Amino acid sequence: MKDKVQVHKYSTHFDFSPNALSSAGTIEGALIRHNGGYGCLQPWPSLGDEDLDYHLLSILKNNPTEQALACFKCCEIDGNARMKSIDLFENITIPEYHFTTSLPTNHKISDEFKNELKAFTHLKIKGIKDTVKVAHYLELLPENLFFRIDFNSSLSPEECVQFVQHLSKPCRDRIDFIEDPFPYDPNIWDRFTKETGINLALDRGPQDAENGFNIRIWKPAIFPYVPNNVPVCVTHNMDHELGRRYAAYQSAITNHTVTVNGIGPFDEAKNGPGLGMSDLLENLLWDDLK
Repeated sequence: MKDKVQVHKYSTHFDFSPNALSSAGTIEGALIRHNGGYGCLQPWPSLGDEDLDYHLLSILKNNPTEQALACFKCCEIDGNARMKSIDLFENITIPEYHFTTSLPTNHKISDEFKNELKAFTHLKIKGIKDTVKVAHYLELLPENLFFRIDFNSSLSPEECVQFVQHLSKPCRDRIDFIEDPFPYDPNIWDRFTKETGINLALDRGPQDAENGFNIRIWKPAIFPYVPNNVPVCVTHNMDHELGRRYAAYQSAITNHTVTVNGIGPFDEAKNGPGLGMSDLLENLLWDDLK
């Protein structure tokens, strides 16, 4: 990039498996400062992304990856607002969000967890390859909840059909969608929906994909432009709070989103110019990207 780019690297530790293809442990990311604005860059190599250094090198080579471009778009939006002292969250309404959970190791549901779920209408579950355990877990959940199950393309079509068959009809009827059940193929995805009546949501698939799914997942930290397909479910990238705030902002201003998105809790106390968090961001140690 012609203009100076500064980087603050960070790491996030997960005590649980954050998805079907990632183990518990640490994920590396970086906050980017560019033209007075901030963005977040956190790839997931376990899901097929190039690692962080690859994306940073693409910036140095003045040939930024798509994910780096998404980060710079965030920097631009944030920087323009900070320059004008505009709070991006003023006069907008942050949508509701689903509760996200992984299956507990004992596959049981505590009363404390049930009480926590009372504030939500939708629960997103990080699926595992043992679909019998996933199905059993769903059957134990409160009857007022709708489910979103993300298998991160870890199943085969046959395994996903078997998963649906393990569910009782009342439980099956509460599935809002299954996200990335198996690798995207529009014909196979379309056939699965016709056979099962289950809606599918596409996250990790071609950006120009048009068929075989009912919902398009959009992570603003991954892809810079709103997908043409509607409806869209805006979701954060399990990244730094700045990246999650950017997802919350995009969910509020983007047309054709679902009612309940995947943006997580939002702390209004950290609002301010741009995406907020000014005190924290300005006091971090920043290095020139070189």
